[in-house]
Amino acid sequence: MAFGSACFFVFLSNYITVSITPILVTLVTDFNITFTKAGYLITVNLLFLGLGNLFWIPLSEKIGKRPVLIACSGLFFVSTIWAAASRSWGSLFGARIVQGFAASVSEGLGPVIVADVYFLHERGLWVGVNLLTFTVGTSLGGIFSGLIANATPNWHWVYWHQVFLTGVLFLVIVLFQAETNFNRPQENESGEGLPASQLAAIRARVKSRWIKSLGVTSWYNRDFSIWWLWWRPFLTLRFPAVWFCILTYGVCLGWISFQITAQGALFPSAYNFSSLAVGNISCSYLVSSVVGCVAGGPLTDWTVQFITKRHGGYFAPESRLWCMIPPALVAPAGLMLWGAGIQNHLSSMVPIVGTAITYAVLCAVPGIGMTYVVDCYRPVSKETMTIVTAAKNTFAFGLSFSVFPWIAKDGLVKVSGFQVLIQSVILLTTIPMYLYGARLRQWTNKFII
Repeated sequence: MAFGSACFFVFLSNYITVSITPILVTLVTDFNITFTKAGYLITVNLLFLGLGNLFWIPLSEKIGKRPVLIACSGLFFVSTIWAAASRSWGSLFGARIVQGFAASVSEGLGPVIVADVYFLHERGLWVGVNLLTFTVGTSLGGIFSGLIANATPNWHWVYWHQVFLTGVLFLVIVLFQAETNFNRPQENESGEGLPASQLAAIRARVKSRWIKSLGVTSWYNRDFSIWWLWWRPFLTLRFPAVWFCILTYGVCLGWISFQITAQGALFPSAYNFSSLAVGNISCSYLVSSVVGCVAGGPLTDWTVQFITKRHGGYFAPESRLWCMIPPALVAPAGLMLWGAGIQNHLSSMVPIVGTAITYAVLCAVPGIGMTYVVDCYRPVSKETMTIVTAAKNTFAFGLSFSVFPWIAKDGLVKVSGFQVLIQSVILLTTIPMYLYGARLRQWTNKFII
């Protein structure tokens, strides 16, 4: 249940982030603001979804994941009530910042909980499942927001239904989120070679520990001060694999955030889409998210197992990087179909297919990158995931912050061309990481804290 609760949290965090897209035009009219200002309600929320991890994840290492998740889900619930009751842009903007800060813990803790409770050969699958809930949340958030906005007299109902969902989340966390912090031995990390009886005993011990850990004081780290724990994630920036994950994940997230923000304004003007139709664009994300998460999750595990057998049982984290080839090849097509399709007023299906491809790339790349980092630096997986989540959201925020001014200045085709160039250069860093990753890892192992 610990992993399931975390998945529900990350589902809702992204559900609420994108739910504002179908009502963007309504907000511009109601608050008498520009589309640029309305877009900040998405991009700034995205920024705090990342930065909040720098506070929450180290705190969860100190006092435990359960009390932190309870506090964050409670704050998420309260800030959603605030958003629903907002009567001005400033109030809604403040609520969106707090929502992002509260929900940020869900992104960072997902891969960490996977590392806590699953063996090496299982991590790709479960990181993929975590990413699938992340991406399905994004898809359904747009769909249901469009349905509600189309069926109700004002946009506030979009948030009132989310109040109910975040209230359920808070109860689920309180009742079912177990503490997963425990001192796990580093040997037998993969679970290979363990007798069946010993493996069953380990799982039973962990399961019983979950039952006993429903209190909020079952874990307290006395080995390190909170100040040291807050500082440790920044030290992992010395690892090239961490930068690789930040840049590849960040650029994919940045471009899909750019498209989602812009669609709320561009599709109504170019194709006369209603709020319902804008929300239904997210239906394409449901299909592409499954394809992308399979490519970034189970496929990486199968690839690793195949290559490991071919090499006589020798495991190298770089084996996962072969799975970067498909997303790197299709990413340019997605970006150009979206930009050229809208600017040239082609069939609405052209940009919709384009954004679906871009979304599939987002689903695949992080699963590969994050699992690669965890495999490389398992002893500091919490710290690496904290800095990856914070930095990739900051990078994505920088890429998508000035959506409408950039489109107005250069036009969609030129913007998409720049996006292809930037993304291609970053994804091509997979080649040196594959060739020299093992050597870099040996050189940087001395920095593990």
